[in-house]
Amino acid sequence: MLKAARQREIVTLLQGGGIVEVATLAARFQTSPITVRRDLIELQERGVLARTRGGAIPGQEIYTEGWARYESVSYAERENVNHRQKRAIAELAAQSVSDGDCILINGGTTCRNLAEALRGHHNLHVVTNGLTVAMELGKSRNATVYLLPGIVDLRKMTSVSRPESGALENITVRAAFLGIHGISATGGISMLTPEEAAMNRAFVDAAQTVNILVDSSKFQAQAMFRIAHLEKVTRVFTDDGISDEMHGALEKAGVQVSIAHLDESDQQ
Repeated sequence: MLKAARQREIVTLLQGGGIVEVATLAARFQTSPITVRRDLIELQERGVLARTRGGAIPGQEIYTEGWARYESVSYAERENVNHRQKRAIAELAAQSVSDGDCILINGGTTCRNLAEALRGHHNLHVVTNGLTVAMELGKSRNATVYLLPGIVDLRKMTSVSRPESGALENITVRAAFLGIHGISATGGISMLTPEEAAMNRAFVDAAQTVNILVDSSKFQAQAMFRIAHLEKVTRVFTDDGISDEMHGALEKAGVQVSIAHLDESDQQ
């Protein structure tokens, strides 16, 4: 069994029973106790569990529940969540892109909406790991699209890899537009998996400015793996559901906040 599959099953067992034992897991996975201990150490470092003598108990329950939801929701279902807000945010963000721009867009449903909003632009050069982003931009024939390699994640319709340091050092874009899982004033921007966080960290390093596209629900979302602190973020595009407290915290951190207001037809 692959490590990722073992660790997901360990999380599931913790959610169901509250405790796991090394010997039992080794027999279940037909592997050595040393391998199981390494899995538990790694999961403890992520905050998913707390190791005990001979086993482990649940750690941050919010994270494990979030991981379970992330694993179970399809891309099509994500498209329907806050879709009016995502569309309004994408249309606002598209106004900051000029014809002839060189930009980077990551994958996800909000960024697919951005790609759709950009189809009227001309001579764009877009680097992306989003399969649906590439498909949307390809419909216009007005953009040159560079699709990054990686393992396909059907939950987000992206190609995901864990690039080594400097892997994208030969790519420079004016702006990156990133959809993320969570954002907070203290934790910065984050994703649910280390691979996604590492890839988006490389995107941040490749861009002169970093733009975050998030509907207001993401300010309450929990994600463990940090991409970057807010000092790396230039602007946040969000909807009018953002709280005054969060709005103020972002601006205090030096982040520009652009708010997409839903008109009456959007809210119907």
